[in-house]
Amino acid sequence: MVIKYKQENELTVLLEPIDDAVSVSIGLWVNKGSRNEKESQYGYAHFVEHMLFKGTEKYSAKDIARSIDRVGGQHNAATNREYTCYYINVVSDYLELGIEILSDMYYNSLFNPEEIEKEKNVILEEIKMYEDTPDEFIHDLFMEKMLQGHPLSHSILGTVKKISNVSQQSILCFYNEHYVNNNVIIAIAGNFNLDETKSMIAEYFGREKKSTLTISPVITGAPARISREHVEKDLEQVHFCIGLEGIKRGDEDRWGLYILSTILGGSMSSRLFQNIREKEGISYSIYSFHSSYIDCGVFGIYCATMPEKFGLTVDLIMKECKKMLYEGITDEEFNDTKAFMKGNLALSLESNEVKMSQLARNEMTYGRYFDFNDIVKIIDNISIDDYIRVCDKIFKNKTFSLVSVGKLKNKIKLENLNLTI
Repeated sequence: MVIKYKQENELTVLLEPIDDAVSVSIGLWVNKGSRNEKESQYGYAHFVEHMLFKGTEKYSAKDIARSIDRVGGQHNAATNREYTCYYINVVSDYLELGIEILSDMYYNSLFNPEEIEKEKNVILEEIKMYEDTPDEFIHDLFMEKMLQGHPLSHSILGTVKKISNVSQQSILCFYNEHYVNNNVIIAIAGNFNLDETKSMIAEYFGREKKSTLTISPVITGAPARISREHVEKDLEQVHFCIGLEGIKRGDEDRWGLYILSTILGGSMSSRLFQNIREKEGISYSIYSFHSSYIDCGVFGIYCATMPEKFGLTVDLIMKECKKMLYEGITDEEFNDTKAFMKGNLALSLESNEVKMSQLARNEMTYGRYFDFNDIVKIIDNISIDDYIRVCDKIFKNKTFSLVSVGKLKNKIKLENLNLTI
């Protein structure tokens, strides 16, 4: 059973007690991410995430880490394009410790100028690390080229120039604008006493926190898609993504797309994995993915292969997509994929952290909670007609975009590849 309520200070609380668990996962979710950054603020959502671990009036950065480590807990954070989350997982006996630390980070982080300067260097190193990691770099480049002109297109990490220009005043401006109670969800899943936990939340998260700034919204235009782009780099493999417009987060057609993506490249028995890795032996890593957002979505396929096999690999991927559209799928594939989706969900929900995350994400997207049985019912009700409609919507008469990184010079020209279905 999930308990949802809103405190008088506008902070939303979601609680899922699980009696047979031994641990508890506590999450602080801010319903803002990199898409809420103005151009001068690229990378700020992620920078704020780092700074909340750098010390408060009560705890130093070392104290925060040591307080959780000494009880065997885990703590981390993540910045997404549409949200930022901070979480602590501990044995249930230390629930109050987790709530107190997250509260102190949220309300009392210092944003010390010396720590800001240190963290600039840390994040600049993180940017360089991603640039040196082609399977990470290609996904950022892909999003940039798929969503040109849209606030979702820029890298979550920001740029060297923007991060170098961060000041205490500029980062506090972003923090004070977005880290306010009506943007925040406290989500807890695991073994805890409901009444005691409500009292703890009221005690530690009972303060008012509103923006005193005049908020000017980030302008959202229709994204433009660049068709082909290559970055020449001295790598052993060519890493690439090809893709099309997907489906936004709240669209019911997303369920048909889950079926399509799973059969095409969502598992080790998928068509792409079996035919390109297992049968042809020309790639180690290949998969399809779908990134959905409030107002749009991106469907893509990632692969890495040797430069001399690049053209062949792209042709084989296009062949599989055409088969999905024109030849359809078998009843066995359709039913197996439904079973895979339900089983995968059931296994993931063994984790309190995943349950906690589901609470917050469902609330941010749909304003309600979907339990396991709700989702199983939805999956069971997906029809083959849903798949056909979505497959037509995604693929029919479409031309893929292709972005790549690696050594292709004088080997193949992107414009010579047929990317139209």
